[in-house]
Amino acid sequence: MLRLKNINVSFGQNRILRNLSCNVAQGDFIVIVGANGAGKSTFFDLIAGKVKPNSGLIILDGSDITQLNELQRSVSVTRIFQNTRLNSVGSMTVLQNLAIANYSRRTARLIDGMHDMPRKTAEQLIINIGMDPSILDKPMNSLSGGQRQLIAFVMSTQLIPKILLLDEPTAALDPQSATKLLKYAALFIKKHNITTLLITHDPHIALSIGNKIWVLEDGNIARQFGAQEKKNVNPEELIGQIDYAHIAS
Repeated sequence: MLRLKNINVSFGQNRILRNLSCNVAQGDFIVIVGANGAGKSTFFDLIAGKVKPNSGLIILDGSDITQLNELQRSVSVTRIFQNTRLNSVGSMTVLQNLAIANYSRRTARLIDGMHDMPRKTAEQLIINIGMDPSILDKPMNSLSGGQRQLIAFVMSTQLIPKILLLDEPTAALDPQSATKLLKYAALFIKKHNITTLLITHDPHIALSIGNKIWVLEDGNIARQFGAQEKKNVNPEELIGQIDYAHIAS
């Protein structure tokens, strides 16, 4: 489905991705881990079209999309960021955000997008994620981070994308909110067979969700674990752990 071939990305003298090649099959749910600076965010920027490679090819469903920009790729690729404020318009209501997201891959005037969505449809979407429909009339910036991320997931999947990029979506959430989001997302992704890539710094998340793990190191995929292999992976060895014994009291 998605193939990256001999990808190199540099910013000035700083080489971020180094001759990276990989294949993502239809329906894969790949969790990507790695230390800061390993190239995870750049990897997502590359797939989304935010950055172009210095060399290499990006093939989606047999078509070369290497030179397509972020807007052109948004027809197929959807991304949710860890910063909840980047996933929606804070001053607009939940209903308005849902309505606009419904037009994310169609041409429409902003005013049409804000209003052209039946309230009953929006209410059902909100009920599906365990929230009270009255939240529809609240501005997004009045909600908790967990609520915003859940709604952002709904916004991003109203029109099922070919590829869903989850860029540390739980990093700013408390454990309860993170659990709720991941549980809902995992069930939804499985039901609709959405090809998904998830970045996380939490090894326990990496081992509990998805069918593959890729470990990025120095701009390339250093290790890979399939569904059966990851059952034997120690989370402390996956991407390291905090050495609590050496923290000064």
